[in-house]
This record gives sequence, C-alpha cells and structure tokens, in this order.
Amino acid sequence: MRLLLVTLAIVSLVGPASASALQAQRLSELGSDWTFKVQSAPSEPASRFLVLSRAKVGDYRYEGTVVGALVLGVVGGWMGSESCNNQPTPVASGAGSGCTGATLTVGFVGAVIGAGIGYLLGRGTPKIPSGGQ
Repeated sequence: MRLLLVTLAIVSLVGPASASALQAQRLSELGSDWTFKVQSAPSEPASRFLVLSRAKVGDYRYEGTVVGALVLGVVGGWMGSESCNNQPTPVASGAGSGCTGATLTVGFVGAVIGAGIGYLLGRGTPKIPSGGQ
C-alpha cells in the first residue's frame, strides 16, 4: 500500500511538469519565416547527365525458395525416417512400424526452413543481365 501511495505522489508531482516540458518542445507553426523556393528546370545538356537509366536487375529469390525447400525437405524427410526407424520403441503409442507421420513432419519442417534460407540467399544474389548480343 505504501508503494502505491509513493508512486501516486511521484506521478502527481512529475505529471504536470512533464506536460509543460512537452508543450515547450513543440515546433513553431509555419509562418512568415517559412519560405518556399522554386528552382528553375535545368538546361537540356545538364539534364542529360543527371538522368541515368538503370536497367532493372532481378534476383533469384523464387528459384532459391524452390531449391531450398526441395533440398532441405528431402533431407528432413530422410532424417525423420531414419530417426524413426532407428528407435527401439515406436514414437507414439499405436504407431506400429510405420514412420510416415514422423517422416512427413520432419520433411515439412525442413522444407519450410529450406525455403526461408533459399529465399534469403536468392534475394542477395543478383541476376547477371544478358548482354543482348
């Protein structure tokens, strides 16, 4: 209870001071000190050097996503199958000798992780533009 009273006292003393400090931080309104300058358009020879046409270069994000998902999905499926088959007891009760659930689950997790890694690697790899020759 004492902590609550101390907190309430601090807030009631600091609250109005912080509100006045925030009021002092406001920027002035746009008034007569604000000027807007319009620059004339550059001449024709100068604009020729300022405007550069840059060819849009793609990346391999989609290809990386597909390849990463396929590769790590297959590796994950293989790991799930091997880990299930090498256990002395079944993974779940009533699972029997079939390991399809574990194989698909670990394969799916591997595919999701592989797709993310492949996307990031593909995003960082620019395509080389064809020379058009």
